Amino acid sequence: MEKRDIRDFSFPENPAKIITNPPYGERMLELSDARELYKVMGERLRPLGENQLYVITPDEEFESIFGEKSDKNRKLYNGMMKARFYIYL
Repeated sequence: MEKRDIRDFSFPENPAKIITNPPYGERMLELSDARELYKVMGERLRPLGENQLYVITPDEEFESIFGEKSDKNRKLYNGMMKARFYIYL
């Protein structure tokens, strides 16, 4: 497991599963800052190739900001906050 700025991210040599619960407007950051982060995530993580991505966020605009529709998504609760679990395979 690693923690680093998404702007410095590069995929490992072997296929990886990337699981993230990025900051979002209600929990941390302002909504506009969170959405800028989602945009950068899309720039750095697409295309996924053989990798998989799992993202938890309550922002229903995530897919359009990230730049790609998820393969699956599920409703869930992060504490009392309704969120989505976006799955990119």
